[in-house]
Amino acid sequence: ISRPGNYFKNITRDTTINVTIPAAIELKIKRGDVISIAISSLSKGEDEIYNALINTVSQNNAGQGSSPGFLVDSDGNIFIHKLGTVKAEGITRKELKLFLEKELQAYLRDPIVTVNFANHHVTVIGEIGKSQILPLSQDQVSIIDVLAQSGSITALTELDNVMVIREKENAKEFKHVNLEDHSIFNSPYYYLQPNDVVVVSQNEKIVKEQLKREKGQQLTQYVFQGISLALIIYQVFIRK
Repeated sequence: ISRPGNYFKNITRDTTINVTIPAAIELKIKRGDVISIAISSLSKGEDEIYNALINTVSQNNAGQGSSPGFLVDSDGNIFIHKLGTVKAEGITRKELKLFLEKELQAYLRDPIVTVNFANHHVTVIGEIGKSQILPLSQDQVSIIDVLAQSGSITALTELDNVMVIREKENAKEFKHVNLEDHSIFNSPYYYLQPNDVVVVSQNEKIVKEQLKREKGQQLTQYVFQGISLALIIYQVFIRK
């Protein structure tokens, strides 16, 4: 049973709430990241060479069990045709894009570079339409967007107790958020980060009530079956 109306149900009807949505931070590239790079320019023949080499690297990475793209090596570098070794660690996607566009001007006419993360993802599990792993090609997406992509909530979904598991250096952080209240908009967990796990909990109270109701229905069914059997026995054996 879908009940989408339970999102933000604690908000007063027809009102305006002043909130400060946490700014989406630009993630810096780090060692082990896989970077997807696409290059286009007015030098079409050269474009094909660059992108063919990119695809070759992608296939090699995929063959090693990685996501397609440029793997940032242990020194924080990637290798680009004509440019050679390029330092990627410690800068943002936008900074890498601008650097590559500037350096490639020596080889391409008006180059345009697109840079995305290829191996960033979030995981959604629990009482939701579809548990899945969702790619994060951009820096961040909101928890609302991720849940919307995972299908409808159910009658058992506990929206005021959604857990986000986040990696913090050498530790894991467990945080519960309330999606029935507008406070989520001010939460640092409104925007998800790479490798976050969203756990949509089941409302145990409703589950217990449902099990109790089902047991009651089964008991009633057994009683009626017993009465029916008794009537049959009476009709066939006793009434004669």
